[in-house]
Amino acid sequence: MKKAIGIDLGTSNSVIAFKDTVVKIIRNKENEELTRSCIGLRKEEILVGRTAYQLLKTDPINTILSVKRLMGGAIQDPMVQKMIKSSYYKYGITSLKGGTDDAVAIILGGKQYTPEQLSAEILKKLKRDAEEKLGDEVTHAVITVPAYFTEKQKNATRIAAQLAGLKVQKLLAEPTAAAIAYGVDNLKAGDAKTVLIYDFGGGTFDLSILNIVDGQYMEAGTGGDRWLGGDDIDRTLQTHILKRISQDYNISNIDSLIENLDHKKKFQFDAQFRDNVENIKIQLSSSTSAPLIMDGIEDENGEWIDFDISISRDEFENLVKPFIERSIELIDNLLKEVGYEISMIDSILLVGGTSCIPLIKQMLSQKYGKEKIKISEKPMLAIAEGAGILSHRLGDEYENPIDGEIAVSEISYSTNHNYFIELKDEYDRIIEKQMPLPFNATRNYKTTVNNQKVVKVGIYSDVENGEKIRETFGFFAIEEDLPKGSDIVLDITLSIDEIFEVKAYPKTNKSKSKNIVLGRGNKDSKTLEFLSNSLEKIMSGDFTEAQRDYFFKSATKEIEKINEIGTENYDSTKWDEIGTKIYMSFEQAENVSDSIDEEQLTIIFATILIGEYPDLIGNEYINRMKSLLAQFKNDDDPLQKIQAMQILKSITEEYPVLITLFTLKMSSDNVAKENPSDGHRLLQMHDQIVNHFRNRRKDQAYALLDEAIELRDKYNTGALDFGGSIHLGKK
Repeated sequence: MKKAIGIDLGTSNSVIAFKDTVVKIIRNKENEELTRSCIGLRKEEILVGRTAYQLLKTDPINTILSVKRLMGGAIQDPMVQKMIKSSYYKYGITSLKGGTDDAVAIILGGKQYTPEQLSAEILKKLKRDAEEKLGDEVTHAVITVPAYFTEKQKNATRIAAQLAGLKVQKLLAEPTAAAIAYGVDNLKAGDAKTVLIYDFGGGTFDLSILNIVDGQYMEAGTGGDRWLGGDDIDRTLQTHILKRISQDYNISNIDSLIENLDHKKKFQFDAQFRDNVENIKIQLSSSTSAPLIMDGIEDENGEWIDFDISISRDEFENLVKPFIERSIELIDNLLKEVGYEISMIDSILLVGGTSCIPLIKQMLSQKYGKEKIKISEKPMLAIAEGAGILSHRLGDEYENPIDGEIAVSEISYSTNHNYFIELKDEYDRIIEKQMPLPFNATRNYKTTVNNQKVVKVGIYSDVENGEKIRETFGFFAIEEDLPKGSDIVLDITLSIDEIFEVKAYPKTNKSKSKNIVLGRGNKDSKTLEFLSNSLEKIMSGDFTEAQRDYFFKSATKEIEKINEIGTENYDSTKWDEIGTKIYMSFEQAENVSDSIDEEQLTIIFATILIGEYPDLIGNEYINRMKSLLAQFKNDDDPLQKIQAMQILKSITEEYPVLITLFTLKMSSDNVAKENPSDGHRLLQMHDQIVNHFRNRRKDQAYALLDEAIELRDKYNTGALDFGGSIHLGKK
């Protein structure tokens, strides 16, 4: 291992820390302790930090703020929708092309990026800046995350680190990181403290109760709100100030005046106004009033108005008070959840930039007692310092401390959320909030039909307001022919790093235990979602038993391949291949009828492959298929005929993509009857895909294949509705 650092990957600002003999903050290339968590685009160059933030004045649409709020997000999430509709965020937030509703994309320079990709750009800059200052390669990092992040959000952070070329030593909860910094600075050997960390940052509000003694940090519970932060206060203050300007200068509709400015003036006004409001918030932490003096706009009569108003601390505190009351409500909820009285808390440590607001200390003191409230000496840096301390502890260069020195020896974690398994008509809670990690749960469930072959496992978390949000899902195949009501065991582990691992097996045969690959929001989730939809379709009443049987035989094979890929390979090109095979199997199933058996289908498929795509298959397999067809047709021995058909079937099943290509080619004539241009285009796409495969350009081939299928399906009037489900029943 080369150098290892601690990173506070914040919503508004990020910080790097490093420990050798002492922990220290690493200043960035601009010689600043704080790096703006901002990504911008200038002449196709991606910028990060202060230079990116300055682009707000000229190109806010391509300046990305608060990307952390979208990590692990879903387009249908109400709070993501709120961001989309908010004028505070100028950039585009949309559905991920080719993804599922569990994902989200950000538009930068007209291109889609995932939140993980953009967070990776921030991490890349932090990595480069640390390497420049340390004079060595940085390979590993402890990265902090909000305590209230779900498993899905934490996994998104791991993906971002991987894209940035960093190996994650540990994802550390931000309040726990602050407690580590606090413990090293303020506790002596033998001291035992119970500390509640109150972390009010730019984008999230986090709470954690920790018992600290001799370098051991034991989480008693975590809480917070991932949608409560300094950003929300800034937006509220902006709205208030615009209202004040309207009143003081007798402007009937200031929003309309701003909206009607030309782009350049509007961008400049928005950026200048944002900076002024942020400065007012900071000033009001130490002053009783703060001025807003800036170039204004033309009013309805065409007269120019420059703004010069004063905002009092009383005004500001009236705006902030509801946010603080919400934070106190969350403290009380957490104490109740873990069964603690406030008398059991030795101190409440305030960290995070927003915690510098004086009213926060005042209201907390009134509620819990002045003697308990401690403000971190470095509220903006403590989290990074804690990460740096742990990174050193986990690194190769760590040495046992000398006598009397406090060091991090152990951290015990707890779950942040309730987690559930989705059943047919309800949810079964498998893990309760605040349980110690690692946690293992074993559950028995029942098959819902005779000879059930495929089971979908959906894992949900209980997040805001009791709403259940899908974290991840996967499938497993049952080899045995089991009667309805047979016991299936799910063995579920949530690791100390809050990563799910799920195994499944029939209760009567544990030796058949299988790991289930769970979707991680990329190519894997796209393919798994397609498999889920196909299974739901095939279970509808529109399909015959023969068609279902054909599809399930193919689906179970693909599920086996899926569970061989492994959790880490969420972006492997194998997912595209499996998705295409599932698609082809579904199409083939639709053609299965009582009058066409499997043998006839195999002969048809083999004939297509031999006649249409010999160069893509190769002479060895072409000659082998020809020989098997001849053997099946001419051999008088029934056993030899069966063996020949089995081998032929196994060969044809390896080329479903080519069968799909052939159906596209055949469809071009029907499409041309409705639209000659699209019919010709479909035929061209077929030839281009073949050429891509011929030249080993798989990615281009699969991308164009998806596009061609979409074009063909525009003219497919026989599409089926979704219906049915593949679920387990109650235990």
